[in-house]
Amino acid sequence: MQKRVLSACCVLLCTIVTAALLLTSSPAFAGEPGALLDILLKKGLISKQEYDELAAGRETAEREEAVASAGTELPDRVKVEGALEGEYRWMRHGGSSAGDSASDLYLRSLELSTGIRLNEWISASSVLISEWIGDELNAGDEMLTVDEAFITLQDEGFPLYLVTGKRTQPFGLFESHLITDPMTQDGYETKRVGLTAGLTGPAGTDLSVTVYKGEEQMNHLFESGLFDTESISRTGGETNDVGSFIVSASASPLEDTLTIFAAYLSEPGSGGRNETLNAGFNLVPPFLESLRLDAEYMKALRRERYDGAGREFREGVISVAAAYELILREREIIGGGLFEERRAHIVSEPLEVSLRYEYFDDGGLTADTGAWSVKYRFSTGARYSFYNDEPSGLIAFAAVEYRHTGTRAAGKNDEFYAKMGINF
Repeated sequence: MQKRVLSACCVLLCTIVTAALLLTSSPAFAGEPGALLDILLKKGLISKQEYDELAAGRETAEREEAVASAGTELPDRVKVEGALEGEYRWMRHGGSSAGDSASDLYLRSLELSTGIRLNEWISASSVLISEWIGDELNAGDEMLTVDEAFITLQDEGFPLYLVTGKRTQPFGLFESHLITDPMTQDGYETKRVGLTAGLTGPAGTDLSVTVYKGEEQMNHLFESGLFDTESISRTGGETNDVGSFIVSASASPLEDTLTIFAAYLSEPGSGGRNETLNAGFNLVPPFLESLRLDAEYMKALRRERYDGAGREFREGVISVAAAYELILREREIIGGGLFEERRAHIVSEPLEVSLRYEYFDDGGLTADTGAWSVKYRFSTGARYSFYNDEPSGLIAFAAVEYRHTGTRAAGKNDEFYAKMGINF
C-alpha cells in the first residue's frame, strides 16, 4: 500500500515538475500557460487550490518580467545629448582706430537635449538652453529656457506625418559652417509653437503645411540688427488668433548630391498680411565630394507699412556659402535651425574651412528714411575637432571666424570670433 502511495506521489511530483518546466520554457505554451494547467486540473492531477496558486504565481512572474524588460529597454529608447560653448568676440565699428574697439568673453550657449522614442512612429524631443552668459552686448543671463519641445508622429513606411510643439518651423534651411548665423537666419528664423502636417514621397520629397500663432518672423526681423530699429518701428499689437501659416516643400532629386527647398510664410500685420518667400539649395558636387555649396534667398512679397513710412519696404536677403571638408564623413542631416542639425555639423565635419557672402536689399529703406541698414557681409573661418571619440559621441572643437560688414549710412564693421566647445 505504501509503495503504491509513494509511486503515485512520485508520478504526481514528476507531473508537476514537468508542468512547471513547460510553463517556463516551452515555446508551445509560452503564449498560453493556462492551457496546460487546465489539462492537469481536468485529469485530477492537481486540485483547484493548487491550480489557482500556480496560475497566480505565473501571472506575478510575467508582470515582474515585463517590468524588468521595460527597465532594460528604456535606456535604448532615451537619448541625452548636450553642448557647452565658450566664445570670444572682438569688434571695431566704422573704421575707427583700434583704441575704439570692444571685446567680450562669454559662454555662448549651454544646451541639454533629451529625445525619447516610444515606438517606431512616436517620438519626442526637448532642448533646454541658456545663451550669452556674461555677454553685455546681448544682455544674456543664466536662466535655462525651453528652446525646443515637440512630438513627432511619423512611420518610415507611411507617407503622412505630424509634428506639434516648439521648434524652428520649416521656413528656411539656415545651413552654416561658421560660428555666426547667416543673415537669413538672423532675420527670418521662425521659432514658435506650431502644428505641422506633412507628406513624404520619392526622391526625398517633403511637402508640409504649418500653422502657428503670432508674428514671430516679423518680430525676429526687427531684432536681427539688419537695419535701424530706433528710427523704424512697427505699428499695432500682436494677434490673438492662430492665423499664421507656412507652406514648405523640399526634395533631393540627386541623392546625397542636391537638395532643393522653397517655402511661403504669411503672418497677420498692421493693415495687411506680411508675406515672405524662401528658396535655396544645398549641393555636394559628385566630382568633388569634399566641397559643400549652399545658397538661400529670402524675399518679402508684402509688408505692412512701418510707423511713419509712406510705403512698404520689401526687403530681401541672399546668402551664398562654400565649405571644404579636409576630413570627409557622411552627414545625413543638413540645416542649422535645430539642435540635431547643428550637432551633425560638429560630428560629421571635424576639420573644415569655409566662407560666406551675403547681401541685404533694404527695399529703399535707407534712401527714403535715412535710417542705416546692412548692405553686405563677408565671413570666413575654420573649425577643428581636436578630440573626437566616435563610439561615445564625445567631441571637443575649436573654431575661428573673421567677419566684415558694409552698411548704408553707417560705415563698415570688422569682427573676429573664436570659439571652443564640447559636444556629448
